[in-house]
Amino acid sequence: MTETAAELFAARAVIEELRVVHSEIAVLEAKQMALMTALYTLRREEQLDLGVAYLHAGEDAATEIGIALKMSQRSADLLINLGLDLNNRCPATLEAFAAGRIDLAQARAISQTLANVPDSVRAELEPKVAGYAEDHDPARIKRTARRWLLEADPEGQAVRRKAAEADRYVSISAADDGTAVVDAVLPAAGGQTLYERLREMASTQVCGSDPRTTTQCRADALVALADGTGRLTCQCGRPDCPHAEIDATTPAPRKVLVQVGVSAETLAGLRDNPALLAGFGAIDADLARQLARHARFDIITDPTETPAAPVRAVKATSETTSTATELRYRPGIRVAARVRALDGTCRAPGCQIPAAATDLDHQDRFDHTNPISGGHTTEDNLGARCRRHHRLKTHSDNHRNQWQVIHHPGREVEWVTPTGESATTTPEGVPFLFPTVFVPPVTADGVPEAEPNGSIWDPGIAESEMTELLHVYYSPAQRREAFRAARHARQAQHNM
Repeated sequence: MTETAAELFAARAVIEELRVVHSEIAVLEAKQMALMTALYTLRREEQLDLGVAYLHAGEDAATEIGIALKMSQRSADLLINLGLDLNNRCPATLEAFAAGRIDLAQARAISQTLANVPDSVRAELEPKVAGYAEDHDPARIKRTARRWLLEADPEGQAVRRKAAEADRYVSISAADDGTAVVDAVLPAAGGQTLYERLREMASTQVCGSDPRTTTQCRADALVALADGTGRLTCQCGRPDCPHAEIDATTPAPRKVLVQVGVSAETLAGLRDNPALLAGFGAIDADLARQLARHARFDIITDPTETPAAPVRAVKATSETTSTATELRYRPGIRVAARVRALDGTCRAPGCQIPAAATDLDHQDRFDHTNPISGGHTTEDNLGARCRRHHRLKTHSDNHRNQWQVIHHPGREVEWVTPTGESATTTPEGVPFLFPTVFVPPVTADGVPEAEPNGSIWDPGIAESEMTELLHVYYSPAQRREAFRAARHARQAQHNM
């Protein structure tokens, strides 16, 4: 056997082994999906018997799976939904998946393509598509299945298209190094319209000397459509740029709500600890300081430290008002801001919904008939929970599921599943607002320049017409140190 023949034989052996392993993985994926679906069905039946609404019964199964497997709730939801669909509508696909003849991606492609198909048409096409899938990739499966579907049921296409358009969405998720991924499903015409508009802006609104690539220009054009400017500004820097006159009249970007949690030392340039951008996650200190230059501030002291005498005096004079606030169901603006900034996200395990988009849920239930009896509206008794996990906690309180949600000191929340699995979450915002690890400053140029009408240290003056909101929490000791650092920096600059 020649060396070339031996290499060919070895390669074929590797390919065969890959096929075997891929099939084995598919079998296990199908089994995992089936088990998740079975748990959902069990929990749904239990909760329907306990009076949970039909629409929401069983939805906490994904959270329970997430705790057990340390996976995202969204991933569990997707697998449960696929399992239900294959069980109820796609038996041939389910059988091929369970046998390892197709994998998870192929099964999902079939399910998605046949999602809104009438029962009679689906029963005829689904076995044919499942057989075709065994020898083709997911993209080819979708294209071919759509053609077969149009041939078999041209009349139903309008109905299917409208149903699919009803599922349109746009989502933003964090990527690496301070970037984000925009994921969207749009009607076909709308999606093409968007792309052509971005392409037009990228090719006509900057000159040939602009340093950006075409793809970078299209990305910046999408932001320009969102921020209200409506056009790209050329970055060539040439005074004779053919777009200079138009760029000069371009409106300033429209300001939107952006919430950032950052320590005072980082804001002052004394540290380079990361900051928390709501709905995104950690961002670098330099970006946080850039946002701070155009921000309105909400300054709150660290609740774990003893405040200075003037702060105590303020609290003493507002005791009656504070008591009244605690006895009403909805928290005041100040308490709500503190709770959301400290928690950062929904407090359920694996849930990344920003605290700004959550409910503020009472841990000890608020007594609407006798508020003084307990469950007061205080920082310690409130937590950020998205609507789904707010329902989970409420059903637990009403004995409509078998969960336990337990608050511990330090804003720790323990979630105990019906099977006894436990996960404890800590407030995501706290490590960013009050970092315990010192990160030396390497990107800072000193204290950020203040807006023309104010100083970054005075929230009353620092408020501008911009609606961005920067949560800056610092203790009295941190504030005194920041003032000293800022004063020394100004003195040094003056003496130069």
